[in-house]
Amino acid sequence: MEIYRSPQSKKQAEQPRAIYYSRAKLIAGVVIWALATVFFGVLTWKSLSQSNVWIFVAFITLASAWMLFNCVRGLGQLDSPVLLIGRDGIRFPDGVLIAWEDMQENLFVEQSYMGLPGIKMVQIKTTLAKPRVKKMRVSALAMDSDEYMALCDSYSQGGGAPATR
Repeated sequence: MEIYRSPQSKKQAEQPRAIYYSRAKLIAGVVIWALATVFFGVLTWKSLSQSNVWIFVAFITLASAWMLFNCVRGLGQLDSPVLLIGRDGIRFPDGVLIAWEDMQENLFVEQSYMGLPGIKMVQIKTTLAKPRVKKMRVSALAMDSDEYMALCDSYSQGGGAPATR
C-alpha cells in the first residue's frame, strides 16, 4: 500500500540525503581522548625511569593523541556532509560515488565488547575494479545503523527518503 505524499514531499524525497557528524559525539570524544592522552602521558613520564615499559605506554599515548586529533578535525568539518545518499548511490567525502548497481554488499559494522563501543564502520563491497571494498569509520555520525540501512534500502529501491514522523 502506497503512502500518500504531497508533490513537495515527493520532490524533497528524491533529493540526496546528506549525513553529518554529530556535534555532541565529537565533543564527548574530544573530552574523553584529551583526558586519556593526559593520563597516558603522565604514565609515560612516570615510567621513563623503569626499563622498557615506557615504550609501550608511549605508544598508547600516541594512539590516544591520534584519536583526539581525529575528533578535533571532525569538529572542523561539521558543515560538510560525511556521506551523501541518493538515488544514484553513496558518495563519500573523497568524492568516490558507488552506484547501487555496483554494490555487492553494504554493511554497517558495529562492534562492542561488554557494552563498550569498539568500532562503527560502513563497508561496501563492489563489482568495480577500484575500489573493490570501500570502508569508512562512522562512529561520530548523527545516525545509527537502523537509520542508515533504512535510508539505503529506500534509495536503492527508487523510493527516495523514507517518510519521517
